[in-house]
Amino acid sequence: MSDDTLPRIAVLGAGPMGLEATLYARYLGYPVQLIERGPTAAANVLAWGHVELFTPFRLNASPLGVAALQAQDPGWQAPEAEAVLSGRELYERYLQPLAASDLVQSQFQLETEVLAVGRQDWLKSEGLGGEERSDSPFVLLLRDAAGAERTTEADIVLDCTGTFGNHNWLGQGGVPAPGESVAAAHIEYALPDVLGRDRQRYAGQHTLLVGAGYSAATVVTQLAQLPNSKVTWLTRGTSAVGPIRRIPDDRLPRRDALAAAANQLATADGPVTHSQATTVTAIEYRQASDDFEVHLAGQQQGPHRFDRIVATIGYRPDNRIFQELQVPLCHATDGPLKLASTLARNTNSASTDCLNQPSAGPQSLSNPEPNFYVLGQKSYGRHPQFLLSIGHAQIRDVFTIIGEREDLDIYATMPNGGAG
Repeated sequence: MSDDTLPRIAVLGAGPMGLEATLYARYLGYPVQLIERGPTAAANVLAWGHVELFTPFRLNASPLGVAALQAQDPGWQAPEAEAVLSGRELYERYLQPLAASDLVQSQFQLETEVLAVGRQDWLKSEGLGGEERSDSPFVLLLRDAAGAERTTEADIVLDCTGTFGNHNWLGQGGVPAPGESVAAAHIEYALPDVLGRDRQRYAGQHTLLVGAGYSAATVVTQLAQLPNSKVTWLTRGTSAVGPIRRIPDDRLPRRDALAAAANQLATADGPVTHSQATTVTAIEYRQASDDFEVHLAGQQQGPHRFDRIVATIGYRPDNRIFQELQVPLCHATDGPLKLASTLARNTNSASTDCLNQPSAGPQSLSNPEPNFYVLGQKSYGRHPQFLLSIGHAQIRDVFTIIGEREDLDIYATMPNGGAG
């Protein structure tokens, strides 16, 4: 049961971080509203469910989550600590059972979109940096699946809405290329299931692939397996060793194997043509022929025809829901400024290994707006190195602030249970 004397918490988004934050809060007795705009929890994970994670299960689950599921159902079996799961397997074996557990399920408000968060008695420009703002509850404007709008209140808000679905753009300088906004509905900005659900869409087609990260590596290695298919792979940078930067002595062998395979495809004769220092300058989608005319600058200047476009160019946070709150943002990443500054100080620019990140600590999560916290991938803004294990550490840290106990750590009281 919740303690009515404790502050009311609103958790925005029921992805992996929202589920974990809700579980942590409920375990401590806080009253919680878990608000999710979709019809199910963690649906975004299913969108890339065919992709195998690099990290083992112990880095993607928490000791509290594992313990809660074992208490809920003694017959539930956690995956092996070192098991490497696909997104679908993580959803089916861990996230979906967590969403259905007693402590979490009863808090759900599904198919409810958060449109805006403000202070009931204060405007954004008032009480600058003042703790007195915390005396006024947050007011959240919500819209249900039928389009009806209403408000609800909370004393603490945890924004775990992530960045998935809010993609970056293909054009030069990060702005949409001319014609891209019109064509966006026909461009794949996520990870298509090339060897499964989307096979017929890409088999025998000429695909333009844009991006230089592991998502691009995943897509190119799959496209290369389709018969009679061609891939033109564009990257903005230049490298003598291939488009994907490999990490020396990589502790995640699957990550290194993927990078090596993608780099080999980029340099070998075959279905993949890699163009460095090349950017998109205009796009026209031609509905009659279901293809694109794409203008490029760089190694392949001029117009080119492509059947499909896959843009693995990352995501950005949508911060409009808290634009009436005093939350300063980083000018480079669009993440909360204090955490972004900490990440900039801690990140070794010579390393791309996300496993090397130190904990940012509770102090990095606070904002001038009292009791409002951005957690999970959204807290990293456009910074690409977020891990679920980092999100679990953020949840632990934020509740040391909320509970005013520096030593509060539920995870430390749990048996390991396959997660760490």
